[in-house]
Amino acid sequence: MANYHPSDELLMEFTAGQKQDALGIMVACHLESCLECRKRSQVFEQLGGEILGDSQETPLSEGLLGKLLSRLGESPAPAKETDVQGDARLPRPLRRFVPGYFDSLPWSGLSKNIKEFTLPLGDNRYVAKFYKIAAGKELPVHTHEGNEFTLVMSGQFSDDAGDYKQGDFILADSDIKHQPRAGMNEDCICFAVMDAPLKFTGFFGRMLNPFMR
Repeated sequence: MANYHPSDELLMEFTAGQKQDALGIMVACHLESCLECRKRSQVFEQLGGEILGDSQETPLSEGLLGKLLSRLGESPAPAKETDVQGDARLPRPLRRFVPGYFDSLPWSGLSKNIKEFTLPLGDNRYVAKFYKIAAGKELPVHTHEGNEFTLVMSGQFSDDAGDYKQGDFILADSDIKHQPRAGMNEDCICFAVMDAPLKFTGFFGRMLNPFMR
């Protein structure tokens, strides 16, 4: 069971359909494995329904009701091929964007111990990546120019603030300066969504900053 979760505000926005982006995909992935957040989401759905029920009715345009009723009799569209592809070990929201499981991805290297894969989500606001940190190794010390949301997909990592395992959902912002370190027993793979690049602060880390843009 996850120890770290999306905020109520973020979960309410997702439940209301306001997160049709990379961050929304991350929240959906977390919900697949987190019963606690699914229950919270159901509460927000119920709350939203009650608010709509108390709102003032808006008259329908002429003919709209008939069009809706006629569509109820239409056959559902066949599932697209991309809807059924993908590795079942991945969360369902990610399967159509990932050509295979983690070990088959075309990882690129920040170093031999740190790899990344940019997800082709086509999001104009967020950059979405997988990071793979070799067992027992660590990222350079860094902060963030904006917000970075992280979902632990496999393995675990730790920093000065805590220990994070598979399913944990973590937010780091410009006030956070840390050095994530993978657990000793296996590589750690994280799904990261950022609205601004990382900013490495150490001597060697600063040399990597131009490549993080």
